[in-house]
Formats: sequence, structure tokens, C-alpha cells
Amino acid sequence: MNETLIIISNDETAIQLIESVNKEYHFHFTLKVYDVKSDWENRIKQNCPHLMFLDMDQIDRKIIEEKRSCPWIILKSDFSKEELRQFFKKGALDCLQKPIVGTTVYYLLHEFKASIEKKAPTFQNENKSKACITSLKSNLAYDLIFGNVKNSKEIWDRSKWAGLSVVPNTAMVIHIDEFYHLTKNKSKLWEQTIRNEIIAAIQQFQDQGCGEVLPVVTASDKITVLLSIPLRSSVEEYKQLAAAYGEKIKNFIHEKTGNTVTIGIGHYYEDGRNLHVSYQEAMQAQTYKFFAGTDTIFHIADLKPFESEAALLPNNEIETLANKLTVGDFAGMKQSLEKIFNTVFTQQNVDPEVLKLQILDLLTTLARSAINGGAKPKDIISIHLQYARDLLMVENTTQMKQWFSEAMKQLLERVLDDYNEATLKSVQKAITFIDQHFVENISLEQVASHVQLSPNYFSNLFKRTTGTSFIEYMTQLRVEKAKAMLVNLNQTVYQVANAVGYHDARYFSRVFKSVCGKTPSKYRNSLLGSQE
Repeated sequence: MNETLIIISNDETAIQLIESVNKEYHFHFTLKVYDVKSDWENRIKQNCPHLMFLDMDQIDRKIIEEKRSCPWIILKSDFSKEELRQFFKKGALDCLQKPIVGTTVYYLLHEFKASIEKKAPTFQNENKSKACITSLKSNLAYDLIFGNVKNSKEIWDRSKWAGLSVVPNTAMVIHIDEFYHLTKNKSKLWEQTIRNEIIAAIQQFQDQGCGEVLPVVTASDKITVLLSIPLRSSVEEYKQLAAAYGEKIKNFIHEKTGNTVTIGIGHYYEDGRNLHVSYQEAMQAQTYKFFAGTDTIFHIADLKPFESEAALLPNNEIETLANKLTVGDFAGMKQSLEKIFNTVFTQQNVDPEVLKLQILDLLTTLARSAINGGAKPKDIISIHLQYARDLLMVENTTQMKQWFSEAMKQLLERVLDDYNEATLKSVQKAITFIDQHFVENISLEQVASHVQLSPNYFSNLFKRTTGTSFIEYMTQLRVEKAKAMLVNLNQTVYQVANAVGYHDARYFSRVFKSVCGKTPSKYRNSLLGSQE
């Protein structure tokens, strides 16, 4: 049966704090709160509590003259020395000045809980004690790695209450290799099962006599372990021993679970208040797996800082790549992608997060180019969102190459699919316009404007579709029209030239000869079967 804790107070802040500490640290007290003006004295006589809080800001001091069958704690906004003396003389367990703080309540409840469990039969409290110790360890670990504890004595006391013989001094971050691949399209329960198996292996390893370890989950794919490295004479010895522990833990996890892990290790810090620095170093160290590979140990002391300002590609190369995608130059696009692969994925000293940001920026540029190239915006935006999300899960350069290749393939396919239909319509419209206006001095810019495309894009598009350039097509069209008109002997060569858009008969003759191999006059004579 749970122990009962009574609070006699109207102070909501104090009540909520006590309730919060009891719940957060799993003390499992059954709390009962009574208004100071209620008939609380008769109620507690009928059901004697294990511990009682009395708020003396609102209760008559005469109440302390009565003997209590349970320990009691005084809450008050201010105490005089005489009051403290009287309260303790009358048997108060403790006197807490308001506003009370969580740490004080935590210590008090912990000590009282421990005293109760010592008096109770072991078999009744074994599970509760184990749960309490587990909670104490977890809360201590989180406070240490996030730098929430500023007092050395508090760290030592909490380590002792958590059952640790020494204060942790080194942080290790264990990254589950291929975690997102292992859990893709799986439930959260499946993810939790993988983490629990690895944590269980770490805890079993602790029984192997290789120092105390304190594991906690710090991300969906990361488990942080706090180590208590035994005293050594040099920094190098601390590093070697930590790395040796890491190697043994890594191998033990693989043996027990079949999963591989990559481990980052921070520096040793004698002062537990600096353990959060070791944690940050361990986090940084394990990111080097992006280039060096998985199933590896990285100690921060062996690593050079990343060059976070490194640029992957010159802007002109990115612009060239984007232009090739816009105009549908797929062969040129593939060549440029090969160059990118050789440039980007040979990087060895770039922060992986910076690398991902630059790759994402490149993907955004290419997505915009695909839309400019005629791909449907809805399709491209969907592809961009999908691959931007997947990029967060990429763990190494091998996965990055595969991700990049697939993303580019998707963009190219969308441009190509939409390009065929859109291109045919644009070129057909352009040809119709040219056929209607070839006599005029129309330019490529005019035709491009008519089909609402940029001159450069239209020029490339027209040549790819028809097999000839705009100028070549215009020349061929005019010559073919001229050939048909030359059959009519009533029209002079000069008149034919004007009729097909050439106002200089001699220039027309040169153009005609370059296409047909004969001047207009010789061509006409050959049709009539006579020799000039």
C-alpha cells in the first residue's frame, strides 16, 4: 500500500510543487490536501498519515503543542530563531521557508522514503526501490549532460542516492547505425524495441566489471552513456581507457543485439559540473562517421575541427548545371552531375550539417530550374519536400550519393515527361507563326515572344525538336517557297526573292545556291530542261 502524505495549506504554489516532485521522481506517495479551515484534524486522526506538511502561515501555533503520531514538516514564509527552536523542540522533522524549491522537497522526500523502506520488509519494497533508483539515475544523467547541476555537493549526493560509487566523468554518445533504414515504415514501438535492446545490452555490460555506466536516450537514434573512468596519471591514459571501454561496449552490443553502433567519446572531466562539455564533444565526435564510416570509435582528442565555411561548388558551376536542366540538356546534365560527385563527395573535413545545408540549397536551385524547364510545379514541389525530408536521415556519404542520384533522376524525369508535351505544343505554335510570317523580317526574339519563352531557351528547344536552328529553318523554308515560285516564268528572280522575304536579289541568289547548289536561274532552267 502506498504511503500517505498530508498537506494542510491554502498555498497553491507550494501544493503544486510538492505534487510535481512526488510525481516526477516516482516517490509514489498518496497525497491528500486539506484546507487550513477544514476539519482536517479529525480526518487525519481517522487515517494516520506517514508524513504531514503544516502551513504555519495560516494555522494557529497552538496546534504544535499536540503530540503527533507521524513526522511533520513546517512551512512558513519567515522564521525567527526562536520559532525554529520551538518547532524543532516540539518534534518537527524539518522547517521549510516559503517559497519552497523543488530540490529541497526532493531531498526531503527521498530521505523520508529511504527511512521507510529500511523499516519495511525487503520483499515488499524491492520493486519500488529499484524503480526509484532507476529514476534517480536517469534524472541525474539528464541534468549532468545538459548542465543543469551547478553544485558539486548536489552531484555527489545524487550520485550516492542513485547507487553510484563515484561521480561520472566522461560522456559517450552511441549512434545506432542505419537506424532510419531499420525503422522505415515501422511503428514507434519497433523503434523503442531497438533502443531498449541496446540499453539492456549496455546495462548487462555494466555487470562485466568494466566500470560503472549510466545510459539514457538522448535522441531517437542516440543513447548517451556516462562513464566513471578510474583515476589515471595522464590525459592520454584517460583517452585510451575510454576508447577501450567504447570498443568493448560496441562489440558487446553487436554480440547481444546484432546491431552495429558508432561511438563518439568526449574528454574526461574530473568536475561533474563540466560533464555537459564532454557530452557536446562526444556528440561532435560521432558526426565524423559521415565520412569515415560506421561501426567505429571516435575520440574527440583525435579529430580535427570541421571547416564549417567550406563552399562545395563555385556559383558559376551551379548556374551552368541549373541552365542545362532548364533547357533539357540531359546529356550535359549527367556530365555535370558526375563532376559534382567528384567535387562534393570527396570532401573529408566539412561539417556534415553544413554539407547537408549546401546540398539542400543546390536541390532547391535545381527544383526551380526544373519548373522553368516546363515541369509541373506541383510535382517538383512534392519531390523537393520528399527529398528535403529524407536528407535529414542521411548518415554517410554513401547514402548521400544514393540520395542525390535519386533526387536528380526524379527531377530529370519530371522535366522530360512534361517537356515532350509542352515542347511539341510550343514548337508547333512557333512553326505555324513562322509559316505565316516568313516573308517578314521576323527574328528569333519575336517568335520566342510569341510562344512565351525566353530567346535562349526557345533557340535550344527549337533546334532539339526540329534538328535545325531557327536561322537554318527560316532559310530552308524560304528556299522551298522560292523553288515552288520559280516554276512560274511570269515572275522574275527579283520578284521571287521579294516574295520570300529577301529584298536583295544577289544575296538571295547566294543563299539559294548554298542550299540547292545552283543559282535561282540555273535551278529554273533545269526544271525547263534547257541549259544556260
